Amino acid sequence: MPPRPLVACVSLSLHRALARAALAAVTTACGGAASATSTVEVPKAPASDAPSVAPDVAILTREGAALTLRRSALADQWFWLRTKVLEGDVPVGFERARSAMQDLRTTLGGDASSWEDVEVPLGAARSADELVTAFDALPNERAEGGLRTPLRAPALQAARELRATEALYRAGPYRAHVAAIDRAARDLAATLGPRETELTAAMRADMRMDGPLPPIVLTLVAEAPYAAAFAADDRGHTAAVFLRVRGLEGSALVETTLAESLHAVDELSVRSPTTAMNVLRKALARNGMGEDDSNVEMVVNTVTFAEAASLVRRFVDPKHRPLGESGFYELYPPAKSIVLAWERHLAGESIEATAEAIARAVSSAP
Repeated sequence: MPPRPLVACVSLSLHRALARAALAAVTTACGGAASATSTVEVPKAPASDAPSVAPDVAILTREGAALTLRRSALADQWFWLRTKVLEGDVPVGFERARSAMQDLRTTLGGDASSWEDVEVPLGAARSADELVTAFDALPNERAEGGLRTPLRAPALQAARELRATEALYRAGPYRAHVAAIDRAARDLAATLGPRETELTAAMRADMRMDGPLPPIVLTLVAEAPYAAAFAADDRGHTAAVFLRVRGLEGSALVETTLAESLHAVDELSVRSPTTAMNVLRKALARNGMGEDDSNVEMVVNTVTFAEAASLVRRFVDPKHRPLGESGFYELYPPAKSIVLAWERHLAGESIEATAEAIARAVSSAP
């Protein structure tokens, strides 16, 4: 199967914005007009020989877990700055870093592929030094669909400003963030851990994976513009998942974790033509919806929501209310028909019949 273009969770396109609206309805939203720099005081950076508040990178789940939770000071700082760009305020000492992130956001705008290029490395980099090295290898610009987007220079500037404020961040905002991240990890270990074997077996069967699930690593961050962010390369080799813990708890946290894990499973199996999602894409294409049709991404989002919510109800909380019912299913007219078709698949209907039913429902919708 040839590689297909990917759409990052940070995309500002209409179909991704609608998907985010569903999560925004059940999580704390961030935003607002830019305001003057705040005067929040931040503790001075520790001496170079002082221990950091927490390891640069920590794995928060037991060894061998199917869904690995990760804490990264660098990723937390990156998404915190992205949030501050939207909120407009920033503690003293981070003005230049916020400005560099604002410039990057202005440059990349809604170019989802470029955002993926700069955020995939956050899934592996341990420090701002490593991020600078990764960004230094980026092309000067990204050309796609006739659009040329500057890439290397604004990304490098943002990474350099992260490096300049790295110690200050860890001595200040990160201290409070670590506790929230670790608490979310403990909650997920308590809810998902005891049923992990059954849950991942169901996920593998539902998504019709030929082999075992690929290793999924989710980096937890305290703050981010969205409840979750996802990035992958365009060949199905690497994926990075980031989950915001602020505003998410209980079964909503579990569903969001599973939904983003399903995105990763889908992208990492992009070259396997027999997975449920790729069978679905083929059915959509036969009904006139190719890769450039926004309905394709909306259908994938809907199925991901439906599958994640079903897993929560089956293995964690039978009374869980699906996040899609908080807005997304109303915003995308075919969604309810898609969910019903997916439920028939979970009850035993073949994925081929399910895919055709979904494609017909979407093609016949207004």
